[in-house]
Amino acid sequence: MDNAVESILREGKYKKLIENALVKDVREVTGLNRIELVIVFLLYRYKDMNTLTDICHYLQMNKGHISTTMDGLSKKGYIICQRDEMDRRYIRYRITEKSGMIVKKMDSLWKELSGEIVKGISKEDLEVYNKVSGQMEDNIKRMLKNREVSE
Repeated sequence: MDNAVESILREGKYKKLIENALVKDVREVTGLNRIELVIVFLLYRYKDMNTLTDICHYLQMNKGHISTTMDGLSKKGYIICQRDEMDRRYIRYRITEKSGMIVKKMDSLWKELSGEIVKGISKEDLEVYNKVSGQMEDNIKRMLKNREVSE
């Protein structure tokens, strides 16, 4: 599924539907909370989105809360923290083998739910949607960047 469709799925009712379904079954087995499970799945799905800043930006949450959550996940053995070899200021996170069951279950549920959400929409229509959404996102990023420069 393309980024534009995924981005809409992270918002509003769709976000609630997917997070509730993804988290409910796995939460009972692991004891991890919703944010912990979302972060583990995020690190699995987007391997290049692995810094605290990346995660905070994606989840639109503050660094203090996410940093505390990352520490907890590390202590529980679900993620590993490593200093970036090129720039030692950055810490990169990745999942461990212990996260395997979590991501396998959540990936299966994600595919099932996202497939149901786009059911009946033609491939061509999804391509148009992704193209237009991508252009809108690029415009928003450009506008934000221009505002930062001018302020």
